[in-house]
Amino acid sequence: MWAKLLYKFRCNVVGKVKMDERGRILIPIDERKKLGLKAGSEFDLVLEGGVLFLKPTIPESIQVDGSHRKWGKEVLLDPGEATFGE
Repeated sequence: MWAKLLYKFRCNVVGKVKMDERGRILIPIDERKKLGLKAGSEFDLVLEGGVLFLKPTIPESIQVDGSHRKWGKEVLLDPGEATFGE
């Protein structure tokens, strides 16, 4: 059964962890680095066929409407101006 679920979700078992008495699970540092997880990262808990998945929550991007602003003379249109002051 596990093999079928892991195949279905294309999962690799990367290690084994234990849950402590308060329900906390430690994610190994190598896996945190690979996924770019930091303290305070949020997850969605997904239960599928008896398997619990932790899916990192990706913050929604914010679109800014800048159409009401005009470009001023302080904007450098030529990158050389910023680097060489020309």
